[in-house]
Amino acid sequence: MSFTSFCLILATLVAFVSSSSVHDFSMSFANTTRHALVYVPSSATQSDNPIPVVVNFHALASDPLAQMIMSDMNKLAEAENFVVVYPRGLEGAQVWTPLPAPGPTYSLNAGGCCPAACSKGADDVGFTKFLLKEFLPTELDLTFDSSRIYATGMSNGGFMTNRVGCELSDVIAAIAPVSGPLMNTASIAWKSDPFPCDLKRPVPVLHFHGLADIIVPFHGDRLLSFPSVEDSVQGWRERNGIAEDEKWVTSYVNGDVTCEGVGGEGTNVTLCKIKGGGHSWPGANDSLCPSSGIFSCTKDIIATEAIWDFFKDKTLS
Repeated sequence: MSFTSFCLILATLVAFVSSSSVHDFSMSFANTTRHALVYVPSSATQSDNPIPVVVNFHALASDPLAQMIMSDMNKLAEAENFVVVYPRGLEGAQVWTPLPAPGPTYSLNAGGCCPAACSKGADDVGFTKFLLKEFLPTELDLTFDSSRIYATGMSNGGFMTNRVGCELSDVIAAIAPVSGPLMNTASIAWKSDPFPCDLKRPVPVLHFHGLADIIVPFHGDRLLSFPSVEDSVQGWRERNGIAEDEKWVTSYVNGDVTCEGVGGEGTNVTLCKIKGGGHSWPGANDSLCPSSGIFSCTKDIIATEAIWDFFKDKTLS
């Protein structure tokens, strides 16, 4: 990393931390102290005027602040007037890659991934619902639009996004996992928390994944029991009741990115494949979007913008 990149990240970090629109909450849930960062746009009013919400889950061994910086979602939330909630997982992440993880590390229980949260059976689904339905509306004195609550996340956060899509389908209107499939079965590599994915209603899905991802491989990982992305997406297609003979339609092509979708507005499942893409958030800030390596990242699509475009017209009804 160059000195210029380091200074850019440091300046961005200071800006995020000092922003009066970012709230740092700690609270007790299930006899455990939990944490979340929350961005509230300046145009939000403390009234009965409902405001949409996006839950944005961090990666394994990451944290809410890192996810906030990487996705750069606050800027869009300010322009489009929605709240962003960044829940923090349990401290203690077991990383199976040789990547360094200095300082406190956090994990989310997404079922088959990721340890240690999934091994301990952490109730991250319950924690997410508690934030959305009880704690945050009171603490912020805001009315959340209960028909327009969405979820996204990176890696472990992508796995977690899939889980809340399954288990909170009556709360979450649509999901957009990045670099993380649905894994509701157990891993052979660690103790897991498998769960059924029984929907109360169809859940629209937008999934981003790099074809060259070696951390969470597109075609799955037998050693870790990760499913393939195509199996994960096909599962959502079936749960959403999309006819077998309905054809996939190309909705976006630019450079290394191709997105194909199937289904109507309330059932749509779209997969965006990134040729040569690694384990990354497409369109992240330059310093967090390298052109090569494990985290090879494309600028041919801005995931954060595409996610909100996918979300904004989707409702529980």
